[in-house]
Amino acid sequence: MDDWSKHFWDSFGEAIQQFSEQISRDTERWLDDLTEQLGQASDAFVHTTDQWAEQVQEALAPEVDRILDEINRTVEPLGDSVDDQLDEMVDQLDHAIGPVLTAFMAGLDQWFEEVSAPINSTVEPILQNYPACVGCRNFYGQAHGGNTLVCAVHPFGPDEEQCPDWESIWPQQD
Repeated sequence: MDDWSKHFWDSFGEAIQQFSEQISRDTERWLDDLTEQLGQASDAFVHTTDQWAEQVQEALAPEVDRILDEINRTVEPLGDSVDDQLDEMVDQLDHAIGPVLTAFMAGLDQWFEEVSAPINSTVEPILQNYPACVGCRNFYGQAHGGNTLVCAVHPFGPDEEQCPDWESIWPQQD
């Protein structure tokens, strides 16, 4: 008796296994078919959507271009007017500020010369040619007609090793 029950359960287990394998194969085939159909449907949907977008663009593009052209025609005179007004304002500012700026720059140049005079008077005199003039307020050192004018007091430089008219360019602190 044990044989027939064992044989029954083995047959039953085998039938269940075959049934589950068949269901698995059928399910897999069904899922593959469904995936293929969904892929075809999505391709068709994308194609249709692309066609629709092209049609919408073809229909709307001329209208959008017309509206943009109209806006540009409307705004262009305003832009020209604003440009003209800005040009006029710039001219007025240039006319009003130009002399002030020129005077400021001249004052700035003079200020820079005064501030840098101690440095120039200390560095410019050539030590071999005019050692007595180093740091002197009166030193000029510019060439005119091929001749160097050392200073107004001694145009060709002092005769002595120590200049009797030497004045320090550096301000004296009391």
